[in-house]
Amino acid sequence: MLEGEAVSQASANAGPEIREEVERLKAQGNEEFRNGDFEAALEKYALALRSLERVAYVDAIASTLASNQALCLLKLAKFQEAEERASAALVADPSNSKAAYRRGLARLKLGEPRGAAEDLQKAQRLEPQNAEIRQKLAEARELASAAPIGEEEVAVAAAAAGALGKDGGLYNEKSDLNEGRLAGSYQEQREWVRTIDKWNEIVDISFADEENKNCISVYMSLPGIHEIAPNKVCVWMTATTLEVRIIELRGENWCYVAQELWGQINPERSSWKIRKDKLSLKLDKRAARSWDKWEKLRRI
Repeated sequence: MLEGEAVSQASANAGPEIREEVERLKAQGNEEFRNGDFEAALEKYALALRSLERVAYVDAIASTLASNQALCLLKLAKFQEAEERASAALVADPSNSKAAYRRGLARLKLGEPRGAAEDLQKAQRLEPQNAEIRQKLAEARELASAAPIGEEEVAVAAAAAGALGKDGGLYNEKSDLNEGRLAGSYQEQREWVRTIDKWNEIVDISFADEENKNCISVYMSLPGIHEIAPNKVCVWMTATTLEVRIIELRGENWCYVAQELWGQINPERSSWKIRKDKLSLKLDKRAARSWDKWEKLRRI
């Protein structure tokens, strides 16, 4: 089902002429979609998005258009492109449940069940009564549980479980969590996180935008962090998310969770380090991606 019923309200901030143009192109795109011409629908949505660039960016309608493009691309079996357009929709509006659902579908087709499960879980939180989302989420979880686990994920999860004093952790692998190690997926690691009920949010955070190095430095003040075992400090990143978990720091557990970053990063080129009384992160900006609101770090 296409989005757009409430878009007219969202586009009210645009100039009248451009607003009419965007609405006309969107309507034409919807009609092309209903006629089964997904390529033509894609082009109409793209033209509408380009029209929006001429005015102050309107997040809701831009998210709707990008999400509709993702739907067209799914119908055309262009799953990588569908994932990219759904991601763009979520950057514009993290609460777009249809975009989360469509990115989950794309990732299922791309053989990424863990990422799909995360997207579909988010979609379910936004639309708890949607039976279709529940069905796809169950499918993704089943595929994720059967999928082989990479060596890096095993090492990170084993080390984190060891930090809780679990004999052997989740896996029969030697703990090997070093400073700076990153994980592309954290579904397995969350199994041990769920055993902890109480978390304090990390709020004392400062930033530095290092334009010449194309990265953002983030400093989280955590008195005593240098005194605890390194494997009690867990940092998980994807291109659009950041999660920090600090276990048993002076008797308390601390966390920072960004489900949608303002800009995209290269997790494989980003790093983190434990310093005296603080955690230092360097987030490498993804090429050709703007991050004009980096000081906020997260959208939600």
